[in-house]
Amino acid sequence: MPLSNFYKNNKSFTMKEAYTKPLIVLTIVLTSLSLIIEAIELADLANICENEILILNSDSVKFDRNSIVSSTLRCIVIRSDNVNIEEGSFANVPNLKYLDLRRNRISKSNLFSFGNISHLKILNLGHQDHRHNYYSEEEIIISNKYPELEYLDLSYNSISDILVEGDLLENLLPNLTHLNLSGNKISSPLSLTLPPMLQYFDLSDNGISQFSFEKLNNLLSLRLDNNNINTLNHHHVDLTPLQNLVNLSVTNNQIKYISSNSIENLFNLRDLNLSYNYLSDFDFKMIKDLHSLEVLALDGNSIDAVSISVPLNITTLSLNCNRIINITTDSFYNLNNLRRLFLSRNTIRNIYVNSFENQKLLEELYLDDNDLSHLPPYWYQFTKKLRYLNLSGNKFTSLESVLYDSNFPVTRLHFERNPLIYINGSVMLPEMTIFLNIEPRPGVRCDNENMHRKYLY
Repeated sequence: MPLSNFYKNNKSFTMKEAYTKPLIVLTIVLTSLSLIIEAIELADLANICENEILILNSDSVKFDRNSIVSSTLRCIVIRSDNVNIEEGSFANVPNLKYLDLRRNRISKSNLFSFGNISHLKILNLGHQDHRHNYYSEEEIIISNKYPELEYLDLSYNSISDILVEGDLLENLLPNLTHLNLSGNKISSPLSLTLPPMLQYFDLSDNGISQFSFEKLNNLLSLRLDNNNINTLNHHHVDLTPLQNLVNLSVTNNQIKYISSNSIENLFNLRDLNLSYNYLSDFDFKMIKDLHSLEVLALDGNSIDAVSISVPLNITTLSLNCNRIINITTDSFYNLNNLRRLFLSRNTIRNIYVNSFENQKLLEELYLDDNDLSHLPPYWYQFTKKLRYLNLSGNKFTSLESVLYDSNFPVTRLHFERNPLIYINGSVMLPEMTIFLNIEPRPGVRCDNENMHRKYLY
């Protein structure tokens, strides 16, 4: 809609504060959605807004029910250091679908001060304490029903619990599919009854040690990274109701024990990330019936040996930053669908003959930053599809200790940071690129900043 037509067709549109506070900047955005898309995953956001977007930037602003009047406006973004929004402030915007109030330093007692907005689909209230970390742990109260709300962001607000007023306990958010509660101070199950329609739930960066996901059998994605979880079982973190779960991430916790029945019935799981915990062992039998599982990440634990005794369908296995010393013929034999294997920054000294005998589909192998000085003769005879090999940061003194003939399948070989004594050009294949930079350079980092490595997602 042309800007002139907007004003022509919306003569009742008013902004009282625009006349009393000159610092307010009012912009009708017709093409750019960049401010909105930054925190939303819904693919149809452009269709929701339909070019009817109001973006307000101000040092101080106050709203009441007469501040914004528009029969067509669908999306509102407000950024202010001092915002006061009274109940009913959006009552005269009957088609409002998207409301973004992030980063406005709204007190927790006023997070839902605008009251009911019956047609709202997306509500962003996160990061109210982003500039000053003065928020103390506190409960919030929701006193209105939001019948069409699908996406709710309450991240980084120091929330300890969510309470409900009146008789709304069971039906407060009947259509909610996305809930982001990351970066709060939640340590136990919520008083709020979580809506059974929920599909995407982010509880990262809290203080959770116990939580129940009862009745959330529609959940597809769950993030529990950076909490205080030490056990996955029925009494601590009960995942058994989540039989439709596709993605589960429980990184950077303190998990030492995983009950076999806690994950063995997650039959639709495709991506499981248990990196940066305290696991000294992982029983692969727990996931033998998870035939949809493709990606398993166990980086940053204390695993010192791998022997997978049951057939698994996984295509990506990541064991970076553990304590593995030997790779044997039993290590990965039952992973005949494996395409990417990550073993960086372990203490691997020996790879036995035929260790990759059953990895006929393997395409990428990461062995950088270990203690390898050679690989067994013709170790690659079964890995005909291997194209990428990283051997950086080991103890190889020559290329001949890796390449044995012209049947070597790799086209990209990383050999940096090895103590090479000489290079025999005759072993190099014309279709292969070899990286031989011997200058010191950091390899894989075994810390929390690196636990979500790009190649896993």
